[in-house]
Amino acid sequence: MKRWAPLLAVAILGATTTASAFCRSTSCAGECGRDDDNCKTLGAPLFWPSLCVGFALSHQSSEHIPFSEFEALAIRSIASWSSLACPQGEASIAFVAQPASTCHTAEYNLTGGNANIVLFQDAKWNYKGADNTLAKTTVTFDAVTGEILDADIEVNHAYNEITTGDATVVYDLESILTHEFGHFIGLDHSLDFDATMNATYDPGTSDLRTVEEDDVAGVCTIYPPNRVATCEPTPHGGFSDACQLVAEEPGCSIAHGARWDAAAADPLGRNPGRHRPVGGIALGLLATLLIARRSGLRRGPSSR
Repeated sequence: MKRWAPLLAVAILGATTTASAFCRSTSCAGECGRDDDNCKTLGAPLFWPSLCVGFALSHQSSEHIPFSEFEALAIRSIASWSSLACPQGEASIAFVAQPASTCHTAEYNLTGGNANIVLFQDAKWNYKGADNTLAKTTVTFDAVTGEILDADIEVNHAYNEITTGDATVVYDLESILTHEFGHFIGLDHSLDFDATMNATYDPGTSDLRTVEEDDVAGVCTIYPPNRVATCEPTPHGGFSDACQLVAEEPGCSIAHGARWDAAAADPLGRNPGRHRPVGGIALGLLATLLIARRSGLRRGPSSR
């Protein structure tokens, strides 16, 4: 049987840290070991097995942001990770927009349909670090193979002033979503201060809207050109735009640190790591471990 547990890990990085090495999220939880670039040295690296991934926006959007504006910015954010040029061709990952979801919960259903949802939390934030976490990404994966089964992004509008334009920028939605989509596809925080996947976000900036060289190198490693796979955007278990489970505490987050605490620990999240047993499951013929990991972006006072 499979066990699954949500894991929330937070990496708080200093404002002056510099490096030039991306990190991949892995299946390792707890004491995983870290190399000189602060990348995990244990566990299976996470990845989507398909050449394309579906995503769905919550039809509720935010009470402060019209759905049309939310949709436009989300598409721009995910486009930043699309059609990236690698040394031997184009990165083998694409994204497919699916119908807006009526579900307003980050969840993974083991026995039915799912959706990789992007949503806002306007009224409350049911995670630690509510006052300094900008967003959370919960990734559910097979802990033996590292294959990603589901990913959900939550934006903390309950405790942060999220802005959408250029005239007045506080916590820029497009920047937050671009960082979170990096976790969505399997990237962890990077020590490269210029990288979009660096764990800190400075209020009033929009630098994270576009990916940088370090981010591109990460995507090209996870999704190299000419990867042998097919394009199947349908979520694991089939697409469903409605909630399937009783709401449980979500998985990853981004903090602002005061920054994004990515699923553990990117600049937009700020929650400490922890494990919580959820239940048992068997996947195919393998008795493997499924884990839901939360990552987030934290806000930070440093200047980029």
